Amino acid sequence: MDHLADKYRNRFPILGTSTYLISNSLGAMPGEVATELQSYAELWGREGVESWNVWFPMVDEMSALFAPLIGAEGKDVTLIHNLTIGSALIASCLDFTGKRNKVVYSDLHFPTISYLWQGWKKYGAVPHVIQSDGIWTETEKYIEAIDEQTKLVALSHVYFRSGGLQNVKPIIEHAHKMGALVMLDSYQAAGVIPIDVKDLNVDILATGVLKWLCGGPGASFMYVRRDLQPQFQPAIRGWLGDKQPFEFHVPDIDFADGMHRFLTSTIQVPPLYTARPALKIFGEIGVDAIRKKSLTLTNRLIERSDEFGFTVNSPRDVARRGGALTIDPNVPGSARSTRRSTKQICDELIRRRFMVDYRPPLGIRIAPHFYNTLDEIDAVTHEMAHIRDES
Repeated sequence: MDHLADKYRNRFPILGTSTYLISNSLGAMPGEVATELQSYAELWGREGVESWNVWFPMVDEMSALFAPLIGAEGKDVTLIHNLTIGSALIASCLDFTGKRNKVVYSDLHFPTISYLWQGWKKYGAVPHVIQSDGIWTETEKYIEAIDEQTKLVALSHVYFRSGGLQNVKPIIEHAHKMGALVMLDSYQAAGVIPIDVKDLNVDILATGVLKWLCGGPGASFMYVRRDLQPQFQPAIRGWLGDKQPFEFHVPDIDFADGMHRFLTSTIQVPPLYTARPALKIFGEIGVDAIRKKSLTLTNRLIERSDEFGFTVNSPRDVARRGGALTIDPNVPGSARSTRRSTKQICDELIRRRFMVDYRPPLGIRIAPHFYNTLDEIDAVTHEMAHIRDES
């Protein structure tokens, strides 16, 4: 019996109309979100400006719901607008004018991180981009790249194209030996991969609820190791980061204690309401159980892909595999690969309500979650083969 699917499928409306296999891009919406947004609208309509007495405390409420999912305490986490802003906040805390100015990351990292650090060259940062095999980055390549000149390692926990899971702990340990900080991007990991920031001893972790955490767009969170928090004084500052924000100090900020110093502009309130139902669900289930279910589903996906002659452009080793697999149903050089391109197969799957997506050059991303079933894995692989082979 699949107790997770049996218990939770009816909480996600889209599962009644689609085979939803793209939770690494946008998690399925819990049905309770509609009620949450209605309560937001009713509060605003009834209380007007007094609604802030409810909304501002929600920052800490949601941080406390999120924190256990990464092994943290609520006071070491706060809300950020997105990973780009979180990265820029951390970058603005650091001095790149000296010899220690190197920023190390892989070419498999999500482009926004590369764009940010390339832009930070104007402030003295020297990006060092590790070249991968297109699917995974060897740990040894990080070790070789991180030296005494490294200021920060921008580390991707799971690679967005291939679903490759990076073994981050030895990289963090080596970075610390070299005197460097590590900022871990867990957008493709949180909610499907167990994370313990204290065991990893990671300096900074940022992620959002958009993907595996099923909280919708807009709410992201950042963790900073407690002993580092007083040292960080971001140059990107907003009024909420002040110790007494409603005193409206000028000309300079008096930083709030702890993580509130990373708050900037007025918070986006609706995403906090959309995030709450799923964060409660994940707290009930626990990420360890979700990971076990995920491996069962992705193991089946690999088996079926092999049966149909698909190319699996993701690591097969469970220690190197996140929650998503990237599959190319076309075999290079075969006659059948000339009928429809992989992108066309993906588009046709979506038209038939198999919700997946395409990431060139690797193929079709398939990301089953705890609410999916083995039957759905069998169905999507059968449909891919049928579309590929039909005249």
